[in-house]
Amino acid sequence: MDKKVFLIKSDTDYAMRMLVCLALQRESVPVTAAVLVEGQDIPVDFAYKILQKLRRVKIIESFKGVNGGFLLAREPDKISLLEVIEAVQGRIVIRPCLLDDDNCVTAKPCPVSYKLQKLQEILDSEMQGITLAQIIQVKQSIC
Repeated sequence: MDKKVFLIKSDTDYAMRMLVCLALQRESVPVTAAVLVEGQDIPVDFAYKILQKLRRVKIIESFKGVNGGFLLAREPDKISLLEVIEAVQGRIVIRPCLLDDDNCVTAKPCPVSYKLQKLQEILDSEMQGITLAQIIQVKQSIC
């Protein structure tokens, strides 16, 4: 059996790649969606939808007009992987029972949910600790 479940969906991957592009911009000049997707194999129409989600939660700013486009709304070290994931695809939850007791079939905490809760906390903490600034440091070192 070779079935795999990916926690990070393609739209979140696209979002991170576009955010890296914005973070690597030297000037504070808005960047168009067409430039953000250039050479990244991201459909531009899909990019606009992702960028709207990022704008709604104030990760990026958008500017209209001839010189319009997108800029980071905050410094890269203030944008976490967890925040981007939650903005684009929603929270990653290991099991529904970890959301609240109403989603638990046993209606009480069990040994499995206890261990999974610990795993959920570790996952959330690690994703919160990964910032866009850390990601672009890796990107710059391999480019």
